Amino acid sequence: MKAILLSIGDELASGLTLNTNSAWLAEQLATLGIQALSHITVPDHLESIAAAIRQSCEQLELDASRTSHTDLLLITGGLGPTEDDLTREGLADALQQQLVEDPDAMVQIERFFRSINRAMSPSNRRQAMRPHEASIIENTNGTAPGLRAKKNHTEIFVMPGVPREMREMFSKSVLPAISEIVQESAPGIVTQVTKINTFGMGESALGEKIKDLMTRRPETSPPFASVGTTVHDGIVSVRIYATGTREQAEKLTADIRAELHSRLGALIFSEEDEALETTVGKLLLESRYTIATAESCTGGLIATLLTNMPGSSGYFLRGWVTYTNTAKHEDLGVPTQIIEAHGAVSEPTARAMAAGAKHAAGSSFALATTGIAGPTGGSEEKPVGTVWIALASPTGVEARKFIFPGTRAQIRLRAAQMGLAFLRWKLMGIAPPI
Repeated sequence: MKAILLSIGDELASGLTLNTNSAWLAEQLATLGIQALSHITVPDHLESIAAAIRQSCEQLELDASRTSHTDLLLITGGLGPTEDDLTREGLADALQQQLVEDPDAMVQIERFFRSINRAMSPSNRRQAMRPHEASIIENTNGTAPGLRAKKNHTEIFVMPGVPREMREMFSKSVLPAISEIVQESAPGIVTQVTKINTFGMGESALGEKIKDLMTRRPETSPPFASVGTTVHDGIVSVRIYATGTREQAEKLTADIRAELHSRLGALIFSEEDEALETTVGKLLLESRYTIATAESCTGGLIATLLTNMPGSSGYFLRGWVTYTNTAKHEDLGVPTQIIEAHGAVSEPTARAMAAGAKHAAGSSFALATTGIAGPTGGSEEKPVGTVWIALASPTGVEARKFIFPGTRAQIRLRAAQMGLAFLRWKLMGIAPPI
């Protein structure tokens, strides 16, 4: 099964508003093994909307005619009450159907306004309109009902553009409907999607390690599997897509998962949506160790990440943001001679920061960062992105130098994540794999 994602709105087409809906929907579809063929964005223009719907259905129809199954067109945006909200009209034009007022939709809209103790504007009545063969999808978070329609082999779902409303409607109504379609298209066949998260190696280098697993082969009939990678905020995730009976999909997944662990080892820190800081927090809780932080260039980001997990008071004792040399000396006891001799961004300073934080907090471990996040302040000897990370532990203090690429925010995040990764590897009792 394939899908096309169509986003509607002047603000999206002009680039004034970042389109997060398509990315989120594509990720949700991937969990069902449904590939998004394309992401399309058009402005609030009737002819453009109708043409995009017709062309999307034609593209999907070509795919469906070859494989004899249903495909999906997911549309977001343009369901508001104003004159420039034209998705309903565009859908009716593409389907060559008349718009009619849906009484159930009208009841939903009126009920929403009563729930917030506001009078309904006459313009909201247009939100109850639908192509006469389409059905209404309830919106429990706003005034714009969604729509469901069909054009030949293409199932069409229309949802609001407001992300909060769209996500709830998708989860409550659209996802269950799509799951039924998937089962009807291939009874007894499932696609199991597993996400394995890694940190410490770039996507291209990691891809080299598993490139034979990522080779796309012609998909004829189940069972079959494929592997792909995505990167987000420095985390490289490997997804396994296994299709077959439930037993076949589980075996394919287990075999590939074992191979990934064999090749990637300690780079893998979790599966599905567990964050790196959650993994580290669990290790700290299980081992009954505690942690303190001493941060310069990361500005408290490591402390923020470590305390994201509920119950973090069980392992996080305290943290310092020592941005100035004076703060490093007064709060952490870093000798002024070290800073004068080696500079704030140096191995000796990072080591002294970590040791000072561990001593002052009385913690099992302490993480320290000092570096140049940019965009200014770099030199030939210490370019922007230079960061020293030090980890004080019961066995001593270790330090490593990194040069992270990217913007100021990206450099700070990578440094914080790398600090957590080094702490994780230390807690696991293994040497850093990078």
